[in-house]
Amino acid sequence: MSRGIDSTTECSLIFMHRLNAKFLNKDNVVMNQSSILTICLSPTFQKMLYFNSFHENEVNRCFEYNLRASGKGINVTRGLSYFGHDTLCLTQLGGCRIEEYLDLCHQENINIKYVDSKAQIRTCTTIINRGGHTSTELIEENSVVSPCVGEEVLALFRKEILGRDAVVISGTKAPGFEDSIFPQMVRQAKELGKLVVLDIKGEDLKNCLQFHPDIIKPNLSEFISTFVPESTVFENEDTEQFFDKIEAITGKIYRDFQVRTVLTRGKFDTWVYDGLHLVVIPNKDTPVLNTIGCGDALTAAMTHSLLNGKNLVEAVKCGMEYALQWASGNM
Repeated sequence: MSRGIDSTTECSLIFMHRLNAKFLNKDNVVMNQSSILTICLSPTFQKMLYFNSFHENEVNRCFEYNLRASGKGINVTRGLSYFGHDTLCLTQLGGCRIEEYLDLCHQENINIKYVDSKAQIRTCTTIINRGGHTSTELIEENSVVSPCVGEEVLALFRKEILGRDAVVISGTKAPGFEDSIFPQMVRQAKELGKLVVLDIKGEDLKNCLQFHPDIIKPNLSEFISTFVPESTVFENEDTEQFFDKIEAITGKIYRDFQVRTVLTRGKFDTWVYDGLHLVVIPNKDTPVLNTIGCGDALTAAMTHSLLNGKNLVEAVKCGMEYALQWASGNM
């Protein structure tokens, strides 16, 4: 396979550029384009394998495949760049495939700066079963970054945040980073008056709340594992029975830290705490092909909409529509 993106991906890029016009605004008025810094401390190569059918414990031959630079922060950068924003992704890369990763980013006009972490870039694989209408993600864990990489990342962050309008931090951090790295970023961004959106979970998320990020956007499974650890739910599980408990927790987060919450729930409705109530935003019942990366697409379109003056509920609606196009196989 060549290092470049294939013709299928090229067609997807053309489609997404056309799609952006739909989401700018209905009157085709030119909207504000902002300067945004995204953070991705767990980058990956993303291999997509497409099958007409898939059977475990058998030989399965894919009819189509492609390779992309990925990681949650990279995916968000891709989406924000489609909307025309000046977006830079700050990341860490290491090992023998750095140039390949940079080449893939360049082909999609994804602007990145990185610190050499000496950690091999992982590869995650998505199995798309068109016949079964399923997508399955196979995740490799991150390698451990070398000592002092966190300090180098923070130094680059302090430089690159100047003149930005917003900061979006997405995903986990690779092993070896200090627990304080995300909280330090949030603190510095808020001291400079930036819009801060977090799509992180666990102690990383809890430790950032004291510095008042504007929006937190884990999925509900991640939120429950963070704030209701005695319970376990899956991403595509119907979790309606948790509504009252989640409303109480998100309300307390807002009262204590002035942080609003967006909770995606797979194919089910999205829940948004807007500062007053936990609002239910219906999800469209539409056949989808690949749900991997939908949350990142939503984050990108939501951030774009917030920077262009929409309230949180309206911004999430735009994000959900954009994510639906991703999940429908148009990306």
